[in-house]
Amino acid sequence: MTCDSIFVNAGNQILADGVKMVQKFSPMVLDEKITLLETSLERAADRLGDITEPVMKRYYDIHPEARDSFREHGLGNTVKLEAEMVESVVYCLMNWLESPQEIRIMFGSTVPHHEETLHVHTDWFSGLVDAAVHVIAETIPDTKQEERDLWEEIHQGVNDLIADARY
Repeated sequence: MTCDSIFVNAGNQILADGVKMVQKFSPMVLDEKITLLETSLERAADRLGDITEPVMKRYYDIHPEARDSFREHGLGNTVKLEAEMVESVVYCLMNWLESPQEIRIMFGSTVPHHEETLHVHTDWFSGLVDAAVHVIAETIPDTKQEERDLWEEIHQGVNDLIADARY
């Protein structure tokens, strides 16, 4: 015996409820994801302005040892280097959906170079991504689960890429 939404076996035991098997959210097409991404970034910009300061605060709170590296490599202009790095991370996050190969190429050469030549730990790379995503995600209302899910997807993708770029 079956009905439209319940699947049963020959012994009339319920095997699955078709209504409950439907995904909570239908898969978003790229355009919908980009719209959500833009909405999140606009909201963060409206609420925070330049996100460099809150991103770097969170980053240094978690990776205090990275501060000396920024001072050393900033060559007297640490603030400029911090802004450039946050801008680069945000660029990668913004473009991950449309151009993952471009981001893969960027990190594929940057991560090993920074590790080998500049002695910048790979965890510091992913830490800066974590901090940027955290700051942006804090501006997303709890009711906007699709936006939160999208940022988790982007975050995971970029951090997986960084991990793969390690020597």
